[in-house]
Amino acid sequence: MRNRQSDPPDEILIVDDTPANLRLLAQMLSERGYNVRAVTSGARALESLQVTPPNLILLDIRMPDMDGYEVCERIKGDPQTNDIPIIFISALNEIADKVRGFSVGGVDYITKPFQFEEVLARVETHLSLRRLQKQLQEANKKFERELELAGNLQASFFPEEPPEIDGWEVSVTLKPARETSGDFYDVYLLPDGHVGILVADVVDKGAAAALYMALSWTLIRTYAAEFPDQPERVLSAVNHRIISDTDSSRFVTVFYGVLDPISGKLTYCNAGHNPPCLIRAHNGGELERLTKTGVLLGMFDDEIWEQDSAYLEEGDFLVLYTDGVTEAQNAEGDFFGRERLLKAVKKKSDSSAKAIRTNILTTISKFVGDAPQQDDIALLVVARKKK
Repeated sequence: MRNRQSDPPDEILIVDDTPANLRLLAQMLSERGYNVRAVTSGARALESLQVTPPNLILLDIRMPDMDGYEVCERIKGDPQTNDIPIIFISALNEIADKVRGFSVGGVDYITKPFQFEEVLARVETHLSLRRLQKQLQEANKKFERELELAGNLQASFFPEEPPEIDGWEVSVTLKPARETSGDFYDVYLLPDGHVGILVADVVDKGAAAALYMALSWTLIRTYAAEFPDQPERVLSAVNHRIISDTDSSRFVTVFYGVLDPISGKLTYCNAGHNPPCLIRAHNGGELERLTKTGVLLGMFDDEIWEQDSAYLEEGDFLVLYTDGVTEAQNAEGDFFGRERLLKAVKKKSDSSAKAIRTNILTTISKFVGDAPQQDDIALLVVARKKK
């Protein structure tokens, strides 16, 4: 019956319009240590539930005014009571009667005349199941709270507003698909006056990906300060630490660039990440893609990443993103794709970084519709202002 002597007695509500049945069941269950309430009609049963919901209900079917089927449907239709297990006890013994009982929400069905040991065994079984269900619900709530706290902590890693850079605009968004994210970004000032620009994606989801993200982000920040003008050395050092300090088969794609805000030169390494899109203000919005210069981090030790560079002129802008953008899916399973992304980018190519970012997200939202978000989204737009 109860797990421990200190546990409060389970409460059982018996609903039967036959007083003899009520007395017999109430007496026997009370002797086994249960708190028992007994009522003679469906209406009184519903009233009793509003006062104190029981742990289990024994419900007769044939009753005047409101039969047991209707009572069960009313109970299951109320969010406050729909998780209470209901066992039908009835003289109706046809298969159709039992099927209907289960279809309206009953968890068990006992035919009259009943044997009390059978009633007791089924009562204890379903009370045990409900206790386990409650424990699981509480554990899930606790886990959700912990994930929410982890998500809040993770969000605090990233600047709500990127640093102000004279002559430049930066606009960012991170939209986790769950409480925590495996995607991350960063924009920060380096000791020599340059700017570090980062977007990355852990190849995994959930809490493990969030922990891996925190490690990767911390290491990149650390080595970026040590090698402020050498992104290839940053990635090599991070890769070595990830492989030597973790026992994991997880990987992370990274685009890391160092921007000279005066000259507009962006020196970068792309470790298996989606190539950012560089849109030129001149030549009709010509597109350049900053393609991969090496493999993902976490795959091979002593890996070397080549360094590449690009110049952003006045009016040019750079769109960096994770695959949650291009792989966003609608209800039909279609992907948003790179072509839709480029159309959304070029539609606002003469606007601010914020307007470009907003239009991309709005276009994704319209495409996806009511379909759930499947993957994290990190989106970063860097624009050089026109003088």
